[in-house]
Order: sequence, then C-alpha cells, then structure tokens
Amino acid sequence: MSRKKLLPALVTSALLVAAAASAFERNPGGETDAFGRWGLGARAEALGRAYAALADDASAAYWNPAGLAFMERTELAFAYGLPFAEVDDLNVGNVVLAKPLLYSMGEGAGGVDSLGTLAAALGYRRAGGIPEANENGPTGRTFADTDVELYLAYAHTLGEAGAFGLTLKSITRDVGDYSDSGFGIDAGLSYEALAGLRLGAVLRNIIAPNYRLHAIKDAPPLTAELGASYDVFGYVAPTAEFEITREGFYDVGAGLEVTPVPYVALRAGYYTADERLRAGLGFYLGDFAFDYALRFGGPLGDCHLASVSFLLGGPPESSEFIIPEEEYIEYEEEEEEETPGEEPPAEPETPEPGIPGLEVPEAEPGEGP
Repeated sequence: MSRKKLLPALVTSALLVAAAASAFERNPGGETDAFGRWGLGARAEALGRAYAALADDASAAYWNPAGLAFMERTELAFAYGLPFAEVDDLNVGNVVLAKPLLYSMGEGAGGVDSLGTLAAALGYRRAGGIPEANENGPTGRTFADTDVELYLAYAHTLGEAGAFGLTLKSITRDVGDYSDSGFGIDAGLSYEALAGLRLGAVLRNIIAPNYRLHAIKDAPPLTAELGASYDVFGYVAPTAEFEITREGFYDVGAGLEVTPVPYVALRAGYYTADERLRAGLGFYLGDFAFDYALRFGGPLGDCHLASVSFLLGGPPESSEFIIPEEEYIEYEEEEEEETPGEEPPAEPETPEPGIPGLEVPEAEPGEGP
C-alpha cells in the first residue's frame, strides 16, 4: 500500500479499534426513547448506525443532511421494519424524497451547476396492544404508543470537497389519550479530507423537540456525532462513528461494507448503545436499489428492516432545468472590416428643400433680402 493510502487507512483503523474498546468502557444512557431514532433506510442500520461520514443518498436527511449535497439525481425511498420479531403490533416505516436543484446554462455553457439539494421525509413508529394499568392495577384495556416524524432538509456544497446541511424536524407523539408535538433542528458537515477518506460531523437536537405527555416532559438530548469512512478502491468501505451527549454519555458504532461485484453489497456492524451485532446486504439494478438490515439477538427477538429506492429523472447532463441561451449570452457587435485600397461608399446627397427646377439667386454682399 502506498503512503498516500496508508494514512487514511490508519485513521479509519484507529476509529474501529476505539469502537471495539468502547463497548466495554462506555457509560450507559444518552437515549431517552428505547424505540426512537430509527432513522431512514436500512443501509445505515446494517453498518452499526455509523453513517455520518458515509451518507450520500436520500436517507442523509436524517443521518447527516450535508450528505445530500453529493446527490446528482432525484431519489424516492421507502422503508419498513419490525423492531422486535417476538412483539406483535410493533413496526416502523418511512418515506423520503430528495431532489438536487441542478440547472444548465444551455449547450456549450460549461456543464451543470447546483443550487443545493432539498429533501422531505415522513417517518412513523407504532407500538400497539400495550396493557393499561393504574394505581389499582391492570384495567384490562390496551393502548398504543405512536410517533410521527416530519423532516425537511437542505444541503449545499462547500468548495470542491465539503458540504453543509440543515434539517428541520417535527415529532408528534401519542401515548394513549395524551398527545403533544415538538420542533427541532439538526446540522451537519461532510468533508473529503483525502482521496477516499471522508469525515462527517452532526450536531443533533440543536433545538430539541420537547413534548409533554400529561405530567411527563421528554426531549432527546443535544448530541454531537463524529464519523469517518474510507473507500478502498471502491470495493471495501470501513466506517466508524463516535457520539456523545451534553450529559457526557457516549456510544460508538462501526461497520464494514464490501462490494464484491457492482450490483451487490455485503455489510456488517456493531452499535454499543444496544450491544448488538448487525448484518445486511444491498442489491443494485439500474435505477433500483434494495437494502436489508438484520439486528441480532435481544430478549424480544431480532430486528428486521428493509428499504427500496428509485432514482428518477436523467443524469445531470440532461437536466430539465435549462436557462435559455438568450438570457445569459451577451452578443458582441461585429465590426465591418475595411478592404485596403477601397474608399468607403459616398453618402447620398440630401436634396435641399424647395421647388424642383427653380434656382434661387445668391444675394450680393451688402444687399438686403
């Protein structure tokens, strides 16, 4: 391996070692909702949720909005999951649409430029059939716990190697007869430090979506996430991520994606928050992609999550957003070249006003009219 390849590999390997070690030394906590933070798509879950640096598709609206800036085509994606296989009436799902705002100045105008990328997403999580109880014990009734999440994200590039993004989110939570909503903001950065080495940073819950259910107030913590991924010749991509809350609780995720052939990806990951291994795979066929993630173990069974995505529209070169040429081309007036030795044509004489054929004598000096 060359020296140019060695440094990125060492950086990523160090993060991976830290991820393994932190599984035994980390502090618990940092996540207020045991069912929350499912994110978007299945690829990130299979990689141990270490996706802040690797995010470059529509699901980046949740994982790191800055990653949206690297998209070149519109993407529509759907996901559905069973968080615990042994629990009935518990499921999650989401849909996301991301559109790069590309434009062309017309033929011969120097390619395609971008105004950034917009994304909108809708996610839900529902746990039904929960036994109800009060101070006297079980009531014999059941209730549901439901979250509905809305995301609106925007991203733009910073120079040739960087990008920034912002996500606005609204979370509505219903628990039995109680319901409330909260509004929040996330921000992200992405930067290609060296060829193949990409760094990502997310500040989650800059404004936290606070909601109150009866007398209980809840809000996710302010969390900083730092990640790195390294693309080894397009076939292997290790990724790692460290996250820490304002209270000092931290967790680490790590994953590995191997692409033996262009249309198949194999994935594995680990996340210290739940101390469970993950595995997954992806299939790519033209503009269609399928991703699957399996989270192993736990007293309530395995977790299954699947997502499909479609690329819409043509490549950037055929963008439908084209500014007509007459709106930006400044035409220069062409100067007529004079032929050496030729006199310019004489201008025609303009006849003086009067009656044709009648000569007017000139007045002598000193004579009046």
